[in-house]
Amino acid sequence: MLYFRKISHYVVDVMMDEKDESILKVISRRSGMSSRKLSGMLSIPISTVHRRIKKFEDEGVITGYKALIDYQDTPWPIGALLLVDLMEVIPGKGHIPKAEIIKLLSNFREIEEIIDVQAAEFDLVLKARFRTLRLLSDFIEKLRDIEGIEETKSAVITDERTLRPNIVVRMK
Repeated sequence: MLYFRKISHYVVDVMMDEKDESILKVISRRSGMSSRKLSGMLSIPISTVHRRIKKFEDEGVITGYKALIDYQDTPWPIGALLLVDLMEVIPGKGHIPKAEIIKLLSNFREIEEIIDVQAAEFDLVLKARFRTLRLLSDFIEKLRDIEGIEETKSAVITDERTLRPNIVVRMK
């Protein structure tokens, strides 16, 4: 299967076979899995697993690893998805680039993910964590004060499920 990856401002072709796809699918959902266990699960030699993961890291396909957390057992049990609509033009100032707003939003400790989307009614989806609903409400007010943000909508996360990895292909 052919994938495209952007490097700087150029798009380059990246060829991935079934082994690559299987490795990425599993570690995207279980990043803490040992190479030995992954090797056994996919019936791929451990040296191949190590080599391919290292290649993905070197090429920037894998940019880091993340723990999957049950937030109900933490001080931040309230999760929210915040839909952010950006202004096209600010009167007297013109256009504020989306990249500048994303950079500003990246500084908020409450935000754990920023997703840039192409949608009819919003431009960004933020996934954020809070100790209380009151703090969520206060945070939404902070967002409304940011120059360039026109409107926000929110959805409280009532349940999150981390999917277990499916074995894409069992190698032989």
